[in-house]
Amino acid sequence: MFVLKKRKYNWLDMWLMPFCCAPVSTVGVTAQKLITALANVFQVIVVAKFLDGAIEAVVSRNFDSETVVWFVLMLLIVSWKRVSYHVGNLFNNYVTIHGNEQVTAELTRKRNRMEYYLLEDPKIEELSNRLTGKLEYNLHWNLQWFLNLFAINIPRIAGVLLIMSGYVWWLSLVVLALTIPLFIFSLKSGKKVYKAFEEAAVYERRHKYLFSVLTGRETTEERSLFGYTGQMNGQWHKQYEGAVKQDIKSEMLLMGNSLRGTAINGVLSLAVVLIMIPLTASGRLTAGIFISLVTSMYDLIDIMGNSTAKAVNRVAMAQEYMKDLTAFAALPEREDAPEGERAQKRETAAGEAGQAQKRQYSTPQREIPELKELEFRHVTFRYPGSDADILKDFSMELESGRHYAIVGENGAGKTTLIKLLTGLYREYEGEILYNGMEMRSFSREEWFRIFSCVFQDFARYYLSVEENICLGMGDMDFGEAESPERKRERISRMEGAAKQLDIHDYLRGLKYGYGTRLGKLDEDSVDLSGGQWQRVAMARALMNDAPLLLLDEPTAALDPISESRLYEEFGEISRNRTTIFISHRLGSIKLSDHIFLLKDGCVREQGSHEKLMGLQGIYAHMYETQQSWYTEEKTGAAEPVAASAME
Repeated sequence: MFVLKKRKYNWLDMWLMPFCCAPVSTVGVTAQKLITALANVFQVIVVAKFLDGAIEAVVSRNFDSETVVWFVLMLLIVSWKRVSYHVGNLFNNYVTIHGNEQVTAELTRKRNRMEYYLLEDPKIEELSNRLTGKLEYNLHWNLQWFLNLFAINIPRIAGVLLIMSGYVWWLSLVVLALTIPLFIFSLKSGKKVYKAFEEAAVYERRHKYLFSVLTGRETTEERSLFGYTGQMNGQWHKQYEGAVKQDIKSEMLLMGNSLRGTAINGVLSLAVVLIMIPLTASGRLTAGIFISLVTSMYDLIDIMGNSTAKAVNRVAMAQEYMKDLTAFAALPEREDAPEGERAQKRETAAGEAGQAQKRQYSTPQREIPELKELEFRHVTFRYPGSDADILKDFSMELESGRHYAIVGENGAGKTTLIKLLTGLYREYEGEILYNGMEMRSFSREEWFRIFSCVFQDFARYYLSVEENICLGMGDMDFGEAESPERKRERISRMEGAAKQLDIHDYLRGLKYGYGTRLGKLDEDSVDLSGGQWQRVAMARALMNDAPLLLLDEPTAALDPISESRLYEEFGEISRNRTTIFISHRLGSIKLSDHIFLLKDGCVREQGSHEKLMGLQGIYAHMYETQQSWYTEEKTGAAEPVAASAME
């Protein structure tokens, strides 16, 4: 099993990574390559013996039965060379499939555990794309070229040169010495080729995105309305041209290396033939060994000047790939406190909160207790690399079972508050306490289990309705392993959540009911309206038993009246749960039990809607400014507006 570790990866990992993923198949393909190399070396002797025997039989008219043996061996070698590729290919396919699966899983796991700020860094994104963009190709060809070099070419070269040294020792040294410069050129060329690939990856990522803008369904309306195709096409062409130029550069480097190999191959082949002819004429070499060695040396020189050069080139490229893998593996992850340290903190906090809570926190695999209180205590936070504090000595207390709203203008710190609350950033001053416990004492997975969230840019999964909603349960398993009881419970909860959000009848009426695939991928899939997608996302949040429900402006695309009504419905549904609404629209959260108004990273005002209106401060001014958004005309125009939430 391959496990990504923080260590230095090198060219040896071209073989070690596939071996970790599929050891039997990797050993199998390695053996296939080695047997092929030895067969080619042994073929030199077999062919020479057979030719000498055949010539002797023709000249002396005396047929030696040993010649038949050499002939049979020659047939076996030829037969093996014909089938060995297919044997190796069977092993290769298995290695590629399992290697791609395991390495992808490890790279994904690494991304999931990386600090959140790294995921927002374009350079890290490009590094990740280089590693995963052609993963299957890299795994397959890295192994192939490694084995071509170390299991075929080097053993074959060493074997043939060893045979040659038994006849003309100095000629084998000359051939070897003349190919060393080619290896050096190949190594340098491989590094340049990979650098060209790196530069091309940047252009490729950009032109693919621009191509999706020019051709995607999501941008069809705006392309037609704004007519930006010409301008956008120019930008796409520029990025595409940059990628093509880098690809041409890498191909030119590869071609130059190949031409050098071809030139050396021709010179060496001619030199070997010219040297061996007089040796054969003088009787030092038999005709059979001359023909066999000349043929083998031609192949050998081609291997040394072309195939080996390419393999060395590829190993050099793989070395650069491994440097990227080393850099990626070294990226910092979210560091949870050691379990012993976390347990000690829990016990201390539990002692203060009561012995019952202590028992709940005494084991690593514990259930998150019901929320009693959540507190921000003098929290100050700034983003990595920034000098400006976003939250400044921020304090806030929340109690169980109440509905809270956090409001403020853009830049007030609402988004940052959510990132701290959900554990995306954990490097802050002060404390965030859950039932009196510092939340950084929780593991990452435990922290995430505290919240069920619906974000403004909530995901629209192109899966079935059932999968879309039930993803909120976590550890979802719709396979045969799911027991009938669990399935009935899950379906009942799913339909209950849909009914609460008044979308059950619509979903049940689709062609395949809850089994209907959503989105635009399949012919029978159905795309929902914005309001319907929002209700599906909220149903997904209700499927989660997390102590806290968090809504971060998920209805921002709706008109204010529709948003207000949907929030009101959701507030009724989640009456017995603790909820936090984040919004810059005040009309939608006036029914909250408690409102926090943020400004410049601090809580400037807090209380109920009525209390804040009575203060006639920042909140009251903002609400009065927005009040006209929620005024419904008596002409009946409100009905289609409200209905738009379900369109």
